[in-house]
Amino acid sequence: MSMTWQGAGPVPARFPDLPSGTVEYVRSRRCPSGGYCFYRLDEPNAGDTCFALGILSFLGEMDADEKTTRFLQNLQYPDGSYPSLSCALFAGWALRMLHAEPFHDPSGYILRSLPRPDPRTRVIDSLSLFEPLRAWAALADLYGVKIPPDSGEAVTATVLSFRSETGGFGVPVPTLQDTRIALEILAFLGQGCNDGGTVSFMNACGDPEFGFLGRPGSKPAFLEQVHAGLRLALLLGVAPRHIDACREFVRECGHPSGGFVRSIFGGSPTLEYTARAVESLAILAGFSRGRRNYSFPAPYM
Repeated sequence: MSMTWQGAGPVPARFPDLPSGTVEYVRSRRCPSGGYCFYRLDEPNAGDTCFALGILSFLGEMDADEKTTRFLQNLQYPDGSYPSLSCALFAGWALRMLHAEPFHDPSGYILRSLPRPDPRTRVIDSLSLFEPLRAWAALADLYGVKIPPDSGEAVTATVLSFRSETGGFGVPVPTLQDTRIALEILAFLGQGCNDGGTVSFMNACGDPEFGFLGRPGSKPAFLEQVHAGLRLALLLGVAPRHIDACREFVRECGHPSGGFVRSIFGGSPTLEYTARAVESLAILAGFSRGRRNYSFPAPYM
């Protein structure tokens, strides 16, 4: 199963729920040296650059950018490695959107960098225990690296060991974010995990006020949780129960700058939350048209 979700084609760029200033917001975060930084200093990073290019590419507003291409290529070390798996993934996909490649073959780095999730690890609410493993699997998918069977089997067993009787994934309790990322890892490995239990867990996280919650009953919601619920719905091929609530929540996270914030209760806009909001609105537009798949330029958020 490919995680690039090719099939139905992109939702038309000017879908109605997107603020008119989003493109200008993104462009204003480009650094003079190339790359992007959400806080408007000349300190670009791979994540913000990938989020920015994903938005611009999806909206048909991206141009060739040699400085940004070179910034991304220079993030890689001569042996093909990167400072982190997430840096490698963001840089790799951003380069792909710019129709460029890294200077060095990253295959060896990917094959020797298999992470091992530790259930004793505690992460903040906006992240997932599975993030490094998802980045690793996504990198292999991005560069067409063949995962050895024993590694694939070990990863599958590790991910499934975190599944609870509710159908969700995560520790100490299952969450929507962990469940979405766990299923994405399994999808990268060509494995399915849709026996109805995960759909039931997703529906239990649905909420008529916010659209989705991070876990059943855990109000209030945050943008990454609603985004995770929508991505999970795509993976499962099941329309969310509260489409209108999801759409209204995302819209209310809009900021006068044209960017998006994490919560309907305020905050500062970032390129990450803006990218999640744009993708969420695109997914919702697709579900409203009866579609279950679409193509987004940056499917690895």
